[in-house]
Amino acid sequence: MELEERVTVEDGDEEADDDAPGWVDEVALLTPDEQRELHNNIRPIRLILVKLRKLAFKLIHSTTLLLPAWHGIFKDLQLGVRNMPRDVATRWNSTFDMLEFALEYQTAIDRITDKCKLGLGEYELDDEEWMLAKELRDVLKVNSSNVYRIAMVLHPRHKLQYFKQAGWQAEWITTAEALVRSQYTTSY
Repeated sequence: MELEERVTVEDGDEEADDDAPGWVDEVALLTPDEQRELHNNIRPIRLILVKLRKLAFKLIHSTTLLLPAWHGIFKDLQLGVRNMPRDVATRWNSTFDMLEFALEYQTAIDRITDKCKLGLGEYELDDEEWMLAKELRDVLKVNSSNVYRIAMVLHPRHKLQYFKQAGWQAEWITTAEALVRSQYTTSY
């Protein structure tokens, strides 16, 4: 199955039981046509992230073939050898870190995915995908505690449950909720 087809299949695997009292799942309020349009609009971004995530995983876990080739590319480019950071769901801003690295070392990534014998061609990003990756990185660049709290509270999967499961004190959870409500009232 090609990478794009796998992303389509995985699209349906994102739903989780995240119904917290008093919160609304905005996507559920969309009509089926609007939901399809939303998924079609975000699909190119998802594909870029899938490619980079899978590339990072393959590089670090292929210690006899891909990792030496990766390190060789860095040496050829006269760069200090670095491993690509992985995007981890439980680590704040790891998507940004992965994108920042990918954009900084685009030449190395282009070289490793261009080597046919290594079998990484399906992870190659075209010029438009690199542009979208840069735009997404710029959006994610904001890294402040308030943005983190707002993002986690508004995330359809996490809402306030994330903080409870992470063992936050009740006072911290109340502060995070108040922050979101205040920001919403101020901005909207």
